[in-house]
Amino acid sequence: MKGSSDLKRRLSTLVDLWNEIITMWDSGKKVDREKVVDMLKEAYNREKLSPLRGASVPEDLYEKELISLYVVGRYGMGLDQQYPELFDALFPDFIRYEEAIRILLTEDPETARDRIKLLLGGLDDNTVARMLRVKMTEAYFGFSDHRALINLIKSLMKAFPEKERLAVKYTRFYIAFRVAEAIASGEVRDRISKEALKQALALETGIERGAIPDDRYIEKIAVEVFKVPRKVLGGILLVKEGRRRPRQSSRSG
Repeated sequence: MKGSSDLKRRLSTLVDLWNEIITMWDSGKKVDREKVVDMLKEAYNREKLSPLRGASVPEDLYEKELISLYVVGRYGMGLDQQYPELFDALFPDFIRYEEAIRILLTEDPETARDRIKLLLGGLDDNTVARMLRVKMTEAYFGFSDHRALINLIKSLMKAFPEKERLAVKYTRFYIAFRVAEAIASGEVRDRISKEALKQALALETGIERGAIPDDRYIEKIAVEVFKVPRKVLGGILLVKEGRRRPRQSSRSG
């Protein structure tokens, strides 16, 4: 199963990277966020892994991918308890995001809105996206249920209705990612099961309008994140050949 293999490779790479970071920290070497981002990028390039993402490739992609390192370190290895000072130094924003997530999931919308504004000093789109990414990454690695992400999206829209557009956009990414992952793992093998999964996920999120991704979006994630061969996707996704952009060189960097 390619999907499960991808997950194991990511976990192995991140655990190895953590061992390297801990060795540096214990020996008294400087360990800062910029250094860790560089180490993460080098490790992914070496293992031919792509950061978890949608169709776009933002400039701060590996900065965002630090969330995977954070999640594995905290929930997979318990390092936040063993090395609290290291976590405070590297991930102060992620720790605040997790507190904001807890507030959203447990408080009534009005109280949550006020407390989160106080905690984060406001709530811009970038912060919202990173909060959602934290919960989605936890679910991807198996440290949280996907239902928690769906509940978070719903709670976000109740507490911050002005963020509905962003919530719908992220839901579209979430559905596309889940379908691409299912194709990579072999769970989805044909167009009927692909469409069924898309519709089921949209129904589960409760955001059916505007949240169902087209197959081109799914193809992008399947190929570039999960490395699914395009020939495998031919019998599953409806993508017109004439509209596809020419493939770029596969050289790293």
